[in-house]
Amino acid sequence: MEHIKNVLICGLGGVGCVCASTIADTKSVDLRILIDKKRYETYTKTPTQFNSKRYDFNYILPSETKFKSDLIIIATKDDGLELAIKNIKNFIKEDTIIISVLNGIHSEAKIIEEYDSNKVIYSFFIGSSCIRKGRSITQDGNYQFIIGDRNNPQSEEVKLLSSFFEKCNIKHKVSNHIMERYWRKFMVNVGLNQLCTVENKTFKEIKQEPKLVERMKKLIWEVKLLAEKEGINNPQKLYDDTIKFLIEDFEDATPSMLQDIRAGRKTEVDILAGEVVKLGKKHNIQTPENEKIYKKIKILEEKV
Repeated sequence: MEHIKNVLICGLGGVGCVCASTIADTKSVDLRILIDKKRYETYTKTPTQFNSKRYDFNYILPSETKFKSDLIIIATKDDGLELAIKNIKNFIKEDTIIISVLNGIHSEAKIIEEYDSNKVIYSFFIGSSCIRKGRSITQDGNYQFIIGDRNNPQSEEVKLLSSFFEKCNIKHKVSNHIMERYWRKFMVNVGLNQLCTVENKTFKEIKQEPKLVERMKKLIWEVKLLAEKEGINNPQKLYDDTIKFLIEDFEDATPSMLQDIRAGRKTEVDILAGEVVKLGKKHNIQTPENEKIYKKIKILEEKV
């Protein structure tokens, strides 16, 4: 494959729309959005608006067999990941590249269980939260996708993906240390997203209360202990850099998890605190802070 031309996106939430809107505005790219029949009726009746611009995307059903993808972007919520992995099967060819932009640290592993590991490039989204109201989504343009191959930072697949993102004006950075960056994002989500959710506060408000900052540090410290056991390089530096970034550089956010609770939606707590607790049991490491916050968020979900 010389260039990425045919693209399939599965998941049209906030981050999915960041990708879809930008790619749709790029000439010479055939973009399809993979949806089921129920969503097809909803999306065609109420088209997606991203930053106040209407997009009538080209939708495709899982049963289609003629369209083959050069690139597949999975951008569902975690509870839609398994179905997405199943539904992309008809659109994969020998040299298809697959990326997942889900939160958490296990989506790539699940994709690799089903498909060739050489197809999967690690990636994640950092930046301002997407604000979602129905089918209207806004994002202020402050974002970046971090991409990389955990085994070969200079792989041809990474170069192809980076070149495609440049063509589409998708902000991104290639990392030669993708797993460290991946776990740093996990630390941020575990500390920031969950604490803002249980306290019903923005991150700026969290930072004004020293007790909450200390609680955030404890949540992230438990991730640091697990990173050591999972073979991630320099876990202490990873922890220190994450705390410094959150305290000194990260000004404010209303995380997607808090938005989900406020909008009466299920959260992704299972792939944050839930994953920390699961790995803690695997490595015989106590994770009391994440256990407590997991239970609290589950109670909040029951009330919505």
